[in-house]
Amino acid sequence: MLSVPKFPPIPRLSIVIPIGQDLAAFESTLISVLENRPAGSEVIVAHDGHYDDPFDLCDEVRFATSSSGGLIDLISASVSQARGRFVHVLSDGIRATPGWTDDAVEKFEQFDAGVVAPVIRSQQTGKIVAAGWCDRGGCLCRAAAAGRATVDRVAATSVGGAYLQASFWRRELIRSACSAFTGDSDSVEASYAVGQMVRHAGWRSVLASDCTLKCDAEALPWQTSSLRLSRRLRAIHSHFYGGGWWQSVGGGLRALLANAVKPSEYLTSAGQILAPFSAAAVAQEIHSSVVPRYECHDEVIMRMPSHTGCGLQRAA
Repeated sequence: MLSVPKFPPIPRLSIVIPIGQDLAAFESTLISVLENRPAGSEVIVAHDGHYDDPFDLCDEVRFATSSSGGLIDLISASVSQARGRFVHVLSDGIRATPGWTDDAVEKFEQFDAGVVAPVIRSQQTGKIVAAGWCDRGGCLCRAAAAGRATVDRVAATSVGGAYLQASFWRRELIRSACSAFTGDSDSVEASYAVGQMVRHAGWRSVLASDCTLKCDAEALPWQTSSLRLSRRLRAIHSHFYGGGWWQSVGGGLRALLANAVKPSEYLTSAGQILAPFSAAAVAQEIHSSVVPRYECHDEVIMRMPSHTGCGLQRAA
């Protein structure tokens, strides 16, 4: 009888977990994913070559080795071998919950949805840590709905963008995004720059209000405030929307007014005024564009049921 070789089924979703500096946080994230792993998915762990798989997880996850420990490089190494039509990036310290991918994947049924943002909630209080990011009150790339109990006041279908560290993507879109920005890939700058590229290529960033992730802290671990960050975010904004000193000054003044009762934010708000000093550097770091919407032909993907099973927990 003729023997027909069996090939593993092509996954619908590739879940990418980059390993950062905190191995305990990484293990917490990985355990949560394996415990709640949806059917029809693959898990890819990205590292810089220094992770030796102490829990012997090679049968449950695939490993991708990056040339560096930078976030963009880790994601790029993973998506280059991802087989899923959609890619979910989940960084250290952010934990999955039962059925968390269902609503996010369904959002891609919208033909122009390129990126999907989950709702990240505090493990202790249940309040929202972030529901994507948005520009508001002169402040750029701030966590949307932070501190709220619900997402009712957040646009139901669209946000400014999703943080790279916790996001869902069409595979070809994130592949092109990883090569489009070569700036400080360990900061929120990359999320902001890529989010603007996505928008200008005709894609929308969508919020999945029923996709819940958990975070130990009351604020995003990667959300920092500094003079340099605010300056570069405004420079990125100006790169895509035009404007020079006057726009930077106006943005800085609006941010100062919005943060009038937050003295700790004065320095970061004022940093926007200095954005033109970063314009040349930002222009060199944004050296290509992402795949346009009309060039991407993804099929509709339906809901994916979940199943349990966690090799990390057993090995531990």
